[in-house]
Amino acid sequence: MVLVSCAKTVEVTTDFPRPLLEPYPLVAGVRYSPELTDFIHTENPELQPEWTIKLGTANLQMFRALLNGMFIQTIELDADTQAPVNPEIDFIIEPKLEEVEFSVPQQSGSDQFVVWLRYNLKLLQPDGQLIGNWRITGYGQEDEGDLGMGSANAMKDAAITALRDAAASIVVGFTKAPGVEEYILTRIDRPDEALPEVALLEDGVPDDPLAEDPLAEGPLAEDHLSADPLSEDNLIKSHETAEDQS
Repeated sequence: MVLVSCAKTVEVTTDFPRPLLEPYPLVAGVRYSPELTDFIHTENPELQPEWTIKLGTANLQMFRALLNGMFIQTIELDADTQAPVNPEIDFIIEPKLEEVEFSVPQQSGSDQFVVWLRYNLKLLQPDGQLIGNWRITGYGQEDEGDLGMGSANAMKDAAITALRDAAASIVVGFTKAPGVEEYILTRIDRPDEALPEVALLEDGVPDDPLAEDPLAEGPLAEDHLSADPLSEDNLIKSHETAEDQS
């Protein structure tokens, strides 16, 4: 008979820094659904204790810090899509956490706790017409052994790193998101005005747009880079490729 230890519950909360860029001269309406702000993922890996990961509060903390820093103004909208919309709003964002995956050391045969998140940011015109669906992934891992912490703390920090990774992808990729160039950027009063850019290093590679966060100091392990198409490393390669083609 195989004995499985007690279930584990992790509530993810932290302070997220604003991104390091000049805000876009746009007013964004944001609609946070209860499914996002109350999000709970429960999973029972084979021969492992059940894990419950509460991400609702962290979702709200991350998106508020991120979007408040990206745009000159954000207006939080009622979850009711039929409610009147402020006429100053240029476009609407509806974030949704579509999928969560994780692994524990006993599953992977390593000492890593890994969390993978997939978001869909639905971008809408003020009248509700769809501009585009923008899918973003975030990856995070934490080594329990190196930090000497409990498994719940390691899982929490892996989730926080995944949230930060998703936020960085949103900052770096916004102008290339579906419908942004065709609709959202045309709302800027002065289209000839240079658009804000993420801070660049001397070699032209994007700096970490969330560098004020102390968690940014720990680089992710190399073994995730091939599996995660939106990893920081691949984002940098995509940026460099785009520059070479321009």
